[in-house]
Amino acid sequence: YQLSRELPVELFFDVRLANDFRQWGRYYRSYEKEGVLVVEFTKKTNSREDSSDEKAEFSVFVAVMHDGFVSNSSGDWVRRSYSLNAKRNSASERYVYKAATIEAKNFVISTASSAAAAIKETVSAFKSIDRLKKDGKKHYDSLCSYKSGSETAMAANSAAIALDKLETAQGLYAGLPWFFQEWTRDELISSIALPAAARKRIVLKYLDKILEDGRLPAIVSGSYEGSPSTAADGIGWLFKRASEFIEKKAFRASEITKVKAALKKSIDALLKNNFRNGFIFNGSEETWMDTEFNDDGRKGACIEIQAMQLNMYNLMCKLSKTATYKKLEQSLLQNVRRFFWNSGILADRLNDFTVRPNIFIAAYVYPQLLSRKEWEICFDTALQRLWLPWGGLATIDKSHPNFRSSYTGETNESYHRGDSWFWINNIAAIVMVKINKRKFKSYIEKIAAASANDILWKGAVGCGSELSSASSQKAEGCLNQAWSNATFIELIANCR
Repeated sequence: YQLSRELPVELFFDVRLANDFRQWGRYYRSYEKEGVLVVEFTKKTNSREDSSDEKAEFSVFVAVMHDGFVSNSSGDWVRRSYSLNAKRNSASERYVYKAATIEAKNFVISTASSAAAAIKETVSAFKSIDRLKKDGKKHYDSLCSYKSGSETAMAANSAAIALDKLETAQGLYAGLPWFFQEWTRDELISSIALPAAARKRIVLKYLDKILEDGRLPAIVSGSYEGSPSTAADGIGWLFKRASEFIEKKAFRASEITKVKAALKKSIDALLKNNFRNGFIFNGSEETWMDTEFNDDGRKGACIEIQAMQLNMYNLMCKLSKTATYKKLEQSLLQNVRRFFWNSGILADRLNDFTVRPNIFIAAYVYPQLLSRKEWEICFDTALQRLWLPWGGLATIDKSHPNFRSSYTGETNESYHRGDSWFWINNIAAIVMVKINKRKFKSYIEKIAAASANDILWKGAVGCGSELSSASSQKAEGCLNQAWSNATFIELIANCR
């Protein structure tokens, strides 16, 4: 952490597991060692909140090195307010530990499970600040593929850096500060904006994670209270991304063989477990719209799930050269066109013609579903019902009784019933570019401008937010959301 000149910097600490808001049993100790300020934290149980008392759970050591002096090291507890948490039913007020005030220009802060390790890392980094800055600049320059000169380019480059910050050794977090897990659909959707090697690594990883029911788990690392065990659409996103590699001839023969085996396994299991009356069905809260409020959580045969199944049949036909899969594709395509398409509206679900933006996912995954002219008519109708003047799409018809114009936080009233999600706005613009860039020019430009505005000037600077209220553009929900960053990068690449 570097300043242009020596200034007082206050160091506050709130060391905890991300979802642990217990107040008691938090012990800090600050001391100098080897010319470095060490802040030692230990979490213990406390009988006021736990079934045991004074049982140590973990310790963390933070080492701080600087080129100035400590002007205050009283170690005070300070009450802080966190408005971001207020709508997430999380602690909005909390006591945190003020370890010290340091007047300096250059700082290095490291953390480890022992004081010695933290000190070693800090001292090493402090001696190498210039090299680390140069290496960091080189890394981020490699991510920033757009020439400067416009806010759009700046936003795309910022989104690339924000996405990079969410990447782990295993894959991608869905978003911070709340979604520090690898969510299957989020990771596969977002992988489109990663370097090819990382993107391929994610696709190949998921080929080994297909469940016996033919689908993928909703989350592959960590857990999230209330999330379903499986994702109805994760498997479709996997084979959408796999098909893109195959089209570009970017898979080796052995990798194509692996894709083929995994795809066959999935199709066979889905037909056995989820196919009935000519369609693929899903349970409540199993699509990306995974909440309930005055409805059934999109239980049934959803449009994007049918499109994903069609894409899987299409890919399997190409890989196997077997007529069986072409027949399956043609049969499902006929059924969808017969029961979902009424020459004006593409149904969101079987027997449900409520207008929702999931039609844009269907167009993205399986554009063969409708002709180009039919897609234009479909989009015209959807935009009349969903368009928000600031440059977004509502997640349900604005005239629907479930529509909510303002973000309601962790309660489900607005989440998928009004709130405008930047990722699906970007997806909509991407398919509008492909269907008729000239006809939908104003919508495409407004969506791109709204996403750029969010990244540069709203929420967490340089990061794509999860969503906005429908009524006016705001940065709400999770403030660095992987798929918001990734789909914006993809949109700008398609607009070049």
